Amino acid sequence: MPTSSWRKDEEVDSSSLSLDAATHFSEHFSGDIQPILHEWANGKSPTLQGAMVALPLIAQETCSHINATGDKRAEEAWHQFCSQLNQNSGFILTKARTRSKS
Repeated sequence: MPTSSWRKDEEVDSSSLSLDAATHFSEHFSGDIQPILHEWANGKSPTLQGAMVALPLIAQETCSHINATGDKRAEEAWHQFCSQLNQNSGFILTKARTRSKS
């Protein structure tokens, strides 16, 4: 069964890289969610299902980090990430390629 993925906009890649850098060593950011953000920051495009699950978790962990630390760099990175998603159609839905059986 083919899966859909989201191709990320260049600005989203840049802002996710900033967000990843700002929260990377945070004890207030889940160690389970950080690798997902790190993959996105390094160019991996998530599946549609993966993005739908991960985005709210990344939001929750980012807000936890910001609230616990007052980290202005993370706050600005989060703002940029959200802005890029809204302004530039940050992700473009694409159909995954399927392999035909020979």
